[in-house]
Amino acid sequence: MAGPHPEGLSRYEQIAVDIAEKIVSNEYIEGMKLHGRSTLASQYNVSPETIRRAISLLDAAKVVRVQPGVGIAVLSKRAAELFLSQMHFKRTLAELHRRLTDLVEKRRLIDNEIDEVLHDIQHSSHRYVVLHDLLHCVAIPQGSPVVGKTLRELAFRNVTGATVVSIERPDRAMNLAAGEAPLSAGDLLWVIAEPGSLAQIERLLEGRPQT
Repeated sequence: MAGPHPEGLSRYEQIAVDIAEKIVSNEYIEGMKLHGRSTLASQYNVSPETIRRAISLLDAAKVVRVQPGVGIAVLSKRAAELFLSQMHFKRTLAELHRRLTDLVEKRRLIDNEIDEVLHDIQHSSHRYVVLHDLLHCVAIPQGSPVVGKTLRELAFRNVTGATVVSIERPDRAMNLAAGEAPLSAGDLLWVIAEPGSLAQIERLLEGRPQT
């Protein structure tokens, strides 16, 4: 089967449109018999099956009539005009769909670029404010009881009084402050914490009772 035409119509639909246009322009007049399918196939340089589908489309639209043993006859110029209007509408919809698909893809690429920039801003911000009294980096040690658990499961903020702004792993930085991802040994927790909260964080990571 032929692939889509650049204008949104398949090859057999394009042939049907061409025949309808010839009827509208009076090149083919009502009552006139068209060439046989083999001749049309040769004329349009397509397979007989493609011609069969084109003629079936015109027959269904009452533009032509296929009479077994007689041939293909032009039936209605008015029907040909309506058929062309329908095909124009289909082409218009296909073009709008193509444009929409292109715009969605462009938006996806822009969204990805925005995410990358936000990640870079977040990553850089941590480095620039590392000397701030309230921002600290805490590593999760091997064997810590928090490994495999999420911040939400640990009730991290309620237990320690500290706020995790992000978590870094060797391969990337992640904004996991929402608490939905399991923690791993070696994770670096960037937290905003008072000195007293740091002690509570250490107790939590080591599995010691909170004071």
